[in-house]
Amino acid sequence: MIILNILPLFIAISIIVYFFFFSKASSKQIVFYKEEKPKAIAKTKEESQEQIETKPRAEVEKKEEKPKVSFAQRLQKGLSKTRSDIWKRVGNLIGSNKLDDSVVEEIEEILYASDMSPAMVSELIDELQEKSGEEGFNYLKTIKEFMLTKMQDTQSKVNTELYDFSKKGDGLKVIMIVGVNGAGKTTTIGKLATKLKAQGANVVVGACDTFRAAAVEQLEVWCKRAGVEMIRAAEGANPSGVAYETVEKAVAMNADYCLIDTAGRLHTASNLMDELAKTKKVMSKVMPDAPHEVLLVVDAITGQNALRQAQEFHKALNLTGLIFTKCDGSAKAGSAVSIVKDLSVPIAYIGVGETVEDLDIFDLNSYLDALLGMSELAE
Repeated sequence: MIILNILPLFIAISIIVYFFFFSKASSKQIVFYKEEKPKAIAKTKEESQEQIETKPRAEVEKKEEKPKVSFAQRLQKGLSKTRSDIWKRVGNLIGSNKLDDSVVEEIEEILYASDMSPAMVSELIDELQEKSGEEGFNYLKTIKEFMLTKMQDTQSKVNTELYDFSKKGDGLKVIMIVGVNGAGKTTTIGKLATKLKAQGANVVVGACDTFRAAAVEQLEVWCKRAGVEMIRAAEGANPSGVAYETVEKAVAMNADYCLIDTAGRLHTASNLMDELAKTKKVMSKVMPDAPHEVLLVVDAITGQNALRQAQEFHKALNLTGLIFTKCDGSAKAGSAVSIVKDLSVPIAYIGVGETVEDLDIFDLNSYLDALLGMSELAE
């Protein structure tokens, strides 16, 4: 009877003891996973870090670095259209045989498509006909020598102070940039400012294209990126006034270079060309010899029309140099030879793309080698 009375109590105590120990064991198990799992992850991270740190430094850097493309390679690629559409076709016609009338006629058609002037095409044909019968005749070398004779005297006169700050003399150098609409003038000025600033020069830019708000905004982006001062005025303001103010500011700041942007204009519009001449004259009121350089931005795509543009701008402003742009988008880069020869105005810069690295100093030998494919021949 006594056993029956204490049996319920015994069962109750057993249940309490069972749940007490079971819950404790479970909690330990849960804590075990909570503690051990983070340790395992942390260990894995440490091991990964150790593996990265123990890798050769050169191997890590090799993966991060991108291969640098030289300007010579950019030029070679940029002029590929002219090279394949013009000069390789000429070479296929010439071969190593003496030129007859039918071949000469085909060559003339191709050369006219490159936008060399008719007079220069005629001279080149005569040169090829004369040399084609000689032993060891090489048409590429003959063409290169011909172009060198037409350009090298003028190219030797280019002012290296335009792109080499270390060679610049004392005082401010004012550079006026002109060109027709769409030639890439504003972008080119941004690139020039960036290149000069990178050499340690103090640069001021005048946004004198007051008729196109987008031009001022575009130039402002370039100037902020390069870290150079830009002078601007309200839309529709007098361009001459902005040019005057910019030169005045550059003098006060003891700047090294002052780049003057101008509104694009058709070379056939005499009133607009007169306005450009006025802007040039106004700057001389601040500095008697300003501007020191007047550069025309020439779009290679315009071809033979580029020569006409250069002639009109030269007549109005007395150009001192050219900047040849967009040579990567046309087979008409041959017009550069005619412009230099006819105007006796050297090419200072050449552009083959949109980035700062795509604009560089014009080197005659490198240009002709890329134009004719001389480097490919050497390979």
